[in-house]
Amino acid sequence: MDTIVQEPRTKKQLKLDQKLYAEKRLNGLMFQKQEVYCIIRHVSSSGMTRHISFFIIDWFKDQNKVLFIDNLISDYLDYRPNKHYTALVVGGCGMDMAFSVVHHLQEQMNYSKNTDFTDYDFTHRII
Repeated sequence: MDTIVQEPRTKKQLKLDQKLYAEKRLNGLMFQKQEVYCIIRHVSSSGMTRHISFFIIDWFKDQNKVLFIDNLISDYLDYRPNKHYTALVVGGCGMDMAFSVVHHLQEQMNYSKNTDFTDYDFTHRII
């Protein structure tokens, strides 16, 4: 009897699989008009880098669950996660970087062929 041996997947294939999984998961969690809450956990002394956590509140069936979506955003948009706590490392200054990440997420989901809607309208609130 012959056994089928699968070749190991490359890092590029693993990253693409993670991105597709994150997109599918975000599509299932996010509504068309979703409010994304942001916690700025740390700002570097130069002001050029911020560590920001993102979460949504799941109102489904009045459960009011807080769902952190940092890892999904990290895999989907290729932001680096923080090593010490739940947050994304976001570089840049001169604008609201939490808005920048939420807007980037909205645009990626709008132009994707794998999401339910083509007109997402996310808002953000910094806590």
